[in-house]
Amino acid sequence: MIDLQFYGKNANLNKGKLNKFPFHTCNVSASNVTNVYFEGCAKKAIQFQMDNNFKNIIIPLFYENEEVKDIVTMITNLNHYVSKLDRSNHKFYMTLPFANHLIIDKDKVEEILFKCTDMDICFDGYFITSENKPEYRKKITTDIKILKNLSKVFKTLKSQKFETIYAYANWDAIIYLAQTDIDYVTIGTYETLRNFDIKRFTEEVSGGGSKGYYFSEKLLNMVRADDITTIRVQGGFDYVRNEMNIFSEFILNENYAWNIHKPDVNKNYLLSISKLLHKISSFKDLDVRKKYVMDLIEIAIKNYDILENKNIFLDNESSNYHLSTWKTYLANS
Repeated sequence: MIDLQFYGKNANLNKGKLNKFPFHTCNVSASNVTNVYFEGCAKKAIQFQMDNNFKNIIIPLFYENEEVKDIVTMITNLNHYVSKLDRSNHKFYMTLPFANHLIIDKDKVEEILFKCTDMDICFDGYFITSENKPEYRKKITTDIKILKNLSKVFKTLKSQKFETIYAYANWDAIIYLAQTDIDYVTIGTYETLRNFDIKRFTEEVSGGGSKGYYFSEKLLNMVRADDITTIRVQGGFDYVRNEMNIFSEFILNENYAWNIHKPDVNKNYLLSISKLLHKISSFKDLDVRKKYVMDLIEIAIKNYDILENKNIFLDNESSNYHLSTWKTYLANS
């Protein structure tokens, strides 16, 4: 698959290469990107993927649309276009880009889903992105409206036999996978791609100075590199370290020089989250699956308690700021 990233109407990124695609909307000013113009670009993007023998075609859609009716109209028009193509050797996934103001609005989400599950829809599935906007110094959202509405998106589409791709996912994919099957989950390996933010695709945004983060399966959270030293000194590694993960052992070495862009840091995350998601999805009974995830959350909460009993107090991104919300949400969903 290739995601051509038609998210910003004028993606003026100095380091980006989107403008090498002549049909990409970043080649014109935002004021000139009308719905008619965009629709033409989207069709050319589809043809580009087919010409280059992609079997799974991701159909681009603007992220910045303020009006649901514009999104619905574009889905309708592109569905009509795809219905006339030779679909025997390809699968077509319509992008559903939920801006924050959309995903927190239950009525708007339902309006979009109503169109996406129309009898005339010929798409094989949906490529779903969502702007979750975590609180300051947090990595994932604790907004229960987002948990409810985004979960409904996956549940509804799967119940209608569509394939689903959760794109630019964070480890919050755990909470959605606990309740329904998701066919593909894409995980960003770098700090700037682990949480979808439209600014990443429309302007140069610095991630700030950071040594990086250690993803812990036992805490279901990222731990700041600066906190690793404290955990080591206070003897708390047994409640943080990932088992059967060679990258974890390497980067937890006392002499490891942390850097956010080092492959080992990202590989620890990718291996850990991949193992977790595969294990969760192995439970075909959704009630059993949800209980398994709730048990994982309970263990993580207890591990945080043990760390505090050892006088290890984690704050900001490293803290237990999300687990109670996850527990409450799953218990009532």
